[in-house]
Amino acid sequence: MEKLIPNGHSHTSSNEPPLDHDFHSGWGTIYSNSGFKNDDRTRLIWEDYTRNPTRVEGQYHKLLNEYTIRFTSFFKDYWPITFHAHVSDVLIPTTIASLILNTASTCPLIVEDPALSPLLKDDPEPEKVHQFVRELLGWTDVHISAPRLATVQGIYGCAFGPLAHASDEWEYRIIGAGPSPFSITQGDFASADTLLKKLLAAKERGCVTVICDLVNASDGSIFPPENFRMLRTCCAEARIFLLVDEAMTAIRCGAPLVCQRPEYFDGDLQPDLISFGKGMGVSGIAINFNGLMMRHLAYHKREQILQTIRFWRSMVTRPIAMPVLIEALGILNVAEAEDWPARSEKIGSAFREFISRHAGNESQTKEIVRGLGAFIAVDREFSKQFRVMAAFRRQSSWARWLPKLNSAAAVDPQALERYLVGPDAKSLRQVLAREAEQQGTTPLWCFVCGIDAMVEDWCRTCFLGYCGTEDCKRGFDAHECL
Repeated sequence: MEKLIPNGHSHTSSNEPPLDHDFHSGWGTIYSNSGFKNDDRTRLIWEDYTRNPTRVEGQYHKLLNEYTIRFTSFFKDYWPITFHAHVSDVLIPTTIASLILNTASTCPLIVEDPALSPLLKDDPEPEKVHQFVRELLGWTDVHISAPRLATVQGIYGCAFGPLAHASDEWEYRIIGAGPSPFSITQGDFASADTLLKKLLAAKERGCVTVICDLVNASDGSIFPPENFRMLRTCCAEARIFLLVDEAMTAIRCGAPLVCQRPEYFDGDLQPDLISFGKGMGVSGIAINFNGLMMRHLAYHKREQILQTIRFWRSMVTRPIAMPVLIEALGILNVAEAEDWPARSEKIGSAFREFISRHAGNESQTKEIVRGLGAFIAVDREFSKQFRVMAAFRRQSSWARWLPKLNSAAAVDPQALERYLVGPDAKSLRQVLAREAEQQGTTPLWCFVCGIDAMVEDWCRTCFLGYCGTEDCKRGFDAHECL
């Protein structure tokens, strides 16, 4: 029997296990075991697409606009403008600089001024527009010919490109390419004057945007709210755009965006940009036109915002492929219908209670758990006793647990006890093992290091595998079965 609720979302009875011990979740790319099948709107579009793709492709602009409006509503005035396959593809200084230039060059200060607007003049004068934009942004030749980014120390860092230089992992640093980002260290937060001087110096040398994350994706450490307030204030004074990397934290950390949690939010000084990706189904950048720098571009009407978005997207044939668009729209619809941000906070509370109970006195002598909401970082050695699949950084002493946001048991500490280490844990794992053998598959992730599990020698009792390296084989062989 299926139950419909007003927005077209449905709940169906399911054979899914009450708790999935895969906390790797494709390293954050999977919010839910159900995908978007509970959203009738996008499920029906997808079914139609498999039968008649040409008919659905004819709705492309309508669906893209629907996604844009849904995104903006859900994420409270952040407008998605540019789409990419991976968030590392977009956190490139030249891409961000071009995006800012496009937004400034098509702002109301220009397009509604008869003396400047190419839309209102028979003889456009791009040199005048360009000069106006440079003065508006406080940019010089270096910001256009050799733009650079600045990162706050401790940021996750990208897998490739310029931000890989800032990664904690040597495997990423050695493939970093492009101009190294300016580094804002913890010492720069000693005072507002110190931080402002650092930002002004970076701006003079070509910095166009400061990037930070509020939950470190490597170890779950939290960026202090007072430092974030100082960073916003100083970016506004130095006239540098601020981008918060929400690829891992959107939806999962107790608010639509982690920068919208009460301890971080400031209605007067909001970040200009966010990057999104992972579980969203598509990566990209969204703009807050009331952001600390964007507000100076005078976007006060929805039509003005949609126009600049169209200008940017028109430079590519299809900014997002139809199958990806359908999935991304479905994910947003389900996230809103099931209120995943609020649910993530409940999940985080339940898991932390469960972990603290098992840590006992050990938590008095060392830190056992970090993170916010359903982004949970657990001491790596402590994590082993639960025999779960987690995400790891090779050099990190933390295991990252990313439980599914639709899991029935994830909000209940007693249910976590029952299904992870209690009487039902073994039977649940063995059901998964039997299904895997029937399908000719294996556990997805190495129990020891978190990369792809590649060998047939996997545990049929605990439904755990390993990647095949000697180190991970030793760690796998040392685990005690349920």
